[in-house]
Amino acid sequence: MTVKFTILLSLALASSVSASAMNLQTYLQNVEANHRTIKSYDLSKQAADDRNTAGDIELVPVMNAGVSFLSDKNPLSQFALLGVPESKQTTYNLGFGKKFSSGTNVTLWGQTSEFDNAGITDPAFQPYSKFGYGQLGVTLEQSLWKDFFGAATRLRWERQDAATAAVKGSYDLQIRGVLVQAEVAFWEYLYAVNNLKTAQGSLDRARKIESWTRRRVNDGISDRADLLQGQALVAGRQLLLVTAEDDLESSKQAIRDFMELKAADPFPLIEGNLGEARPINSLVSGGKGRVVQIEAYLKSLEAKARAVTAEEVDEAYKPDLVLSGAYTTNNVSADMAEATQNLTYTEKPTTKIALNFRYMFDTSVKSAAKDAARKEALASRLQAERQLVDSDSAWSELKRRYEEMNKRVQSAAQVYKLQTDRSRATSDLFNKGRTITMNVVDSENDAATAELNLSRLMTEQRKMEAQGRLYMTVEE
Repeated sequence: MTVKFTILLSLALASSVSASAMNLQTYLQNVEANHRTIKSYDLSKQAADDRNTAGDIELVPVMNAGVSFLSDKNPLSQFALLGVPESKQTTYNLGFGKKFSSGTNVTLWGQTSEFDNAGITDPAFQPYSKFGYGQLGVTLEQSLWKDFFGAATRLRWERQDAATAAVKGSYDLQIRGVLVQAEVAFWEYLYAVNNLKTAQGSLDRARKIESWTRRRVNDGISDRADLLQGQALVAGRQLLLVTAEDDLESSKQAIRDFMELKAADPFPLIEGNLGEARPINSLVSGGKGRVVQIEAYLKSLEAKARAVTAEEVDEAYKPDLVLSGAYTTNNVSADMAEATQNLTYTEKPTTKIALNFRYMFDTSVKSAAKDAARKEALASRLQAERQLVDSDSAWSELKRRYEEMNKRVQSAAQVYKLQTDRSRATSDLFNKGRTITMNVVDSENDAATAELNLSRLMTEQRKMEAQGRLYMTVEE
């Protein structure tokens, strides 16, 4: 039996809430937009992306520029031996360097200097009393073993991507946790409204029973004990009404907290259907595939990052064989300006090709570092595998409990219908004087209890469906 409870309370939520009634989807959208904790998680996810991008800081081009002035009065300097009391040198340099993802380091630089060596008396060295000197060079380095053509960079990218996905997923999981709690508050509010409605209806019926019994006592048809029984029913219903009112206020405060409403803000219009069941997998993220807990999936991402970290450690301790080459132009001119113009002069270059080898011996320290990374990766993988086992078990248990809950709701709906029909029939008999007051009171209590039990079970069923937000599908 489908039981729909529609709650329309006065006034709409100012500015941020639509004037129309809010269903579950609109309510959760409002929570996502206003809840500070969710906003903080969104910012943290953005920060994780930024950190991932910042991991390429070593690939950013670098510029170096400088100017220097040298005054040399060293009596043993090369120009002092030519009779120069003080040699002056002014130098300007500019360079650019970049490391590429292939592991190639490239540096391009240029330098011009002007020398002032007043005091040279030997005519053969007179051209060196004042001259300019310029150089333009390029240097390349490429690893042929360790970080072979960017192997370390590719491993770092793979690790960062897995770690970033895990971090962002953890924040997303926490957001989903907040939304699950917010949805629970939504259904609890609808239950509280229905509870209040049921309590008020029960009180009204109890007062009718009391009024009818009072007339029968006054007419001498019933005993005073019947009247006391009716009055006790009214008192009990009044107590239930007070409790229902308190529960409603508590549930309204929970809604306000999730929507971050101020005390002066009007309470939003809310509508929902406690009796509308959803498939247990309706809130599971993703398409077809294996249903797993998001927490278990994040654990597998962490294990992947650990495995790549172990590969990075192995890469870092490999022997290093670096091929490097340099080419530099050289020109000597009358002054700095001319030397700058002649930077590309290639008739007297300096070239260099080198191959350098570096090897770290296989000591226990080196082995321990590599073993530690491998063991951490293995431990993380085992934890992830165990998490998936627990995830499968949790999902199967959730589906089993949901099927059982469906049966309980169906049974409770049948009981509610029967108890309601019984209560009406008993009241009819009571009005005809064919039954006693106790039977009427008992049937009324049973009907009210059946109605509340049905509402509670449907509320728990909706809350159970909300747990699907904590699951996702992955490809086998």
